[in-house]
Amino acid sequence: MNLRCITDKPRDCATNIALDEIVFTNEQFIPTFRFYTWTRPSYTIGYFQKFNDISNCDNYPIIRRLTGGLTVLHSKDLSFSFIVSDEIWPNIYDQGKTYKLIHETIKKTLVFFNIICDESPGIYGFGKNISCVDTFYKDDVFLNGKKIVGSCQRRRGKKILIEGSIHLHFDEITVEKFAGMFFSSIGKTLNCAVSVENLTDYELNQADQLANLKYRTDKWSKLF
Repeated sequence: MNLRCITDKPRDCATNIALDEIVFTNEQFIPTFRFYTWTRPSYTIGYFQKFNDISNCDNYPIIRRLTGGLTVLHSKDLSFSFIVSDEIWPNIYDQGKTYKLIHETIKKTLVFFNIICDESPGIYGFGKNISCVDTFYKDDVFLNGKKIVGSCQRRRGKKILIEGSIHLHFDEITVEKFAGMFFSSIGKTLNCAVSVENLTDYELNQADQLANLKYRTDKWSKLF
């Protein structure tokens, strides 16, 4: 089975999150790794996070994700989603191995851009933080003492959705180069063929409807 790899154009927050759900739940399932960026600063919050816990949001949109985790401010970051079944990644029920797979591949790819990440600080846990970048997990990625990569997960049956962000500012040319090198590396790690493609018109149309019906509504974002 091929892994479809996409370097997407910038989109608004609701559309980006809706696209991840559409790919994840599509009956005609296509295993996909997508890099994407943002048209304007926005917050995403974890599925179980309380909306009222979020403050000082600078009037930016706040969108609840389908995945768990904590608050993420998206602006210049390079975000990603990894949506596969156990046919490509047999360890979808092992959160630690899944987390490590993606983060180690990102670290290895960053080396080619002369970005050498730090060793993990060895201090983990939620504490009282509501922000993802202030909450440390084993195999998070750090640079100059700051967390620059984190991700969160959601499983349904034999499929998994992982959403995460690389908190570095890459220009368009660097994004293309980084994505190409990452796709090649993760294909080798997973021992699967990689196919560089785009989203389909069907996916884009479905995501546009879902964004309007769900992700742009207070009913969803203020679910908890």
